Order: sequence, then structure tokens, then C-alpha cells
Amino acid sequence: MSISPDLSEPMDKSKGGTAAWGTWMQDKKENVELRLQVPSGTRGRNIHVGIKSSALQVVVAGEVVLEGQLEHKVIADECGWQLDGAELVITLNKEKEGWWSRIVMQDEPVDTSKFDDVPFMLGDMEDYQHEDMRDRVSRMLGTGSHGSASVF
Repeated sequence: MSISPDLSEPMDKSKGGTAAWGTWMQDKKENVELRLQVPSGTRGRNIHVGIKSSALQVVVAGEVVLEGQLEHKVIADECGWQLDGAELVITLNKEKEGWWSRIVMQDEPVDTSKFDDVPFMLGDMEDYQHEDMRDRVSRMLGTGSHGSASVF
């Protein structure tokens, strides 16, 4: 038996939102994960999750807790759900790559404009840029050697 590493992009809670029915998060490429609180003691047989390519319905103990047209289409055959204690976890598989601003159309949209912004990391700089950065910081802090030349 071999164990293959999970090379998929991790889900990020900051790339999702909160709605009246629960919370959600996503990765850009393929998955959206919904988390809904259910009454303690709820069993799988008390839950109905209906997933179509463009619509979702969630019924818990005979009560519709989420229903509507999805913001984007999903691959219904590849979606699923599981009960994790008092939490219902639904995984939707996106038909097309991209950020969702909401799950169903009646949800309040979240701002996705900053989802692709990558924070600045020193590891992204070339060696000469590291040297220049160290020199500039040293001069600002007054700890650098006086009279040294720097690359601009």
C-alpha cells in the first residue's frame, strides 16, 4: 500500500464567507467546502443533500436549511457530503476554475478582488536584491558599515 501526498491547493478560510446557513471556504481550482451546524444527535438518515449542476438543497430533519441557485456550476457527480459530529460538511467540485463570491445567489457576496494577491516574501527576491535589502535596512537602523557601496 502506498500513500500519495495530497498535492492539491489547500482550502483557505479567508477565501470564503459566512452566511445565514453556515460558513464556506474554497480553493481557486476545484473545491468549495460548506459547513453547516446541525442539531446534536442528528443522523445521516435525517439529512437530504440535493446537488444539481446549478442548484443546491439541504434538508435537515425535514426543514430546508439551504436552497437556491448556485453562483457557478458544479460537477454534481463529484460532489458529496459527510456528517462530522454536529457539523454537516458539503464539498462541491467546481466545473470551472475561479473564485466564488457566494454559494447561492441569495447569499451576500464577498469581495474576491484580493484573493489572488500574494504577500511579499523575501524568498521571492534574487540574491542581489537580498543584499541590497540588507544594506538598506542596515543604513536605516544605523548598524551598517559606513562608506560601503550599495547596488541600486
